[in-house]
Amino acid sequence: MASFPITDDLRLPAEIDASALTDVPEGPPKRILLTGATGFLGGFLLADLLDATDARIYCLVRAESAAQARERLAGQLRARDVPVHHMSRVDVVLGSLAKPRFGLTDEEFSGLSRGIDVIYHCGAWVNLLASYPILRGCNVSGTQEILRLATRTRRIPVHYISTMGVIPAAAREAGTGVSGYCATKWVAEQLVAQAGDRGSPTMVHRPGVILADSRTGLVGKSDWFVHLTTASIRARCAPDHPGLLPVGTVDFTSRAIVDLSLGRRARGQVFHVIDPAPLPFRSYFQGFADAGADLPLVPFDTWLERLRDLGDEVPRSTMRLAGETLRQMIPAPGQDTAGPTAASAHRAPPALDSDYFRRVLAFLGRDVMLPAQ
Repeated sequence: MASFPITDDLRLPAEIDASALTDVPEGPPKRILLTGATGFLGGFLLADLLDATDARIYCLVRAESAAQARERLAGQLRARDVPVHHMSRVDVVLGSLAKPRFGLTDEEFSGLSRGIDVIYHCGAWVNLLASYPILRGCNVSGTQEILRLATRTRRIPVHYISTMGVIPAAAREAGTGVSGYCATKWVAEQLVAQAGDRGSPTMVHRPGVILADSRTGLVGKSDWFVHLTTASIRARCAPDHPGLLPVGTVDFTSRAIVDLSLGRRARGQVFHVIDPAPLPFRSYFQGFADAGADLPLVPFDTWLERLRDLGDEVPRSTMRLAGETLRQMIPAPGQDTAGPTAASAHRAPPALDSDYFRRVLAFLGRDVMLPAQ
């Protein structure tokens, strides 16, 4: 839970101001900075930006060496069946969001600002159990440094990848009483909004629960919801929970962000990048049951007991997520998630039918995230 005085972080430094700067040239971007490209959604953004543009993609990566960073990025493209020759358009910027100027020298930082036309800020430390102070450096200060970069030499558009989790954060006192992660994303959104008020072209994209790739079943191995899913399949039961999930498959989410960013000028809009209709929590697990998994619905507390019975098969962090964070992250019926959505403006989301859940089950089995049946 957020118990840090986060109001201290809500003021964007005065020097981050684009009002007197010149715009980057109009037209398709030639040079893009992408953060978070080694993550699940970020890897899809990298692939989709390579597909949708002719730009060079500069990826900010925390690594021991440029060679190590390039291999991690190449691995992301291989997992998404992107031809390896596309790596010729990918450049590495070694650095960390948690450091001032990402750890670059002042000259390197200014040079990066002069050399890019648009920023996609997807990088974040995603940990639903960590406190606000732990995540603050990467998620809040990192966003501040992105905005500093975007106003260092020219007025560079910024596409900030947020989360639907900011909605309950915004409804509570300055983001307190929610997970530290959601609080950091809410604070970061406030900084982006202030930058917009000072002349920065910005656009905020809010994904919901990001589901597996609709084409291959690829999942994010460190994703909290994947862990809860695999734990439920191991326990052979699912929680009879009344909540509704704002969702989108990762391929739909990524492509919608890219389509929106290339099709509209960044002018402070906020988009909910989710399917138009929320997915009932029960229907999600019923999808796996229809695909062949043994997943009867049981009362929530019974489900928790079954998970505990698995012992070391379920990590302690997953148990905490099941018992605490799940109740916060899933909007109850009637909770407002209304807003402009990528789905209504662009391509229709893929069907979450039994074929989809069979592909996900098959991937989980191949990737040894589930025991052999």
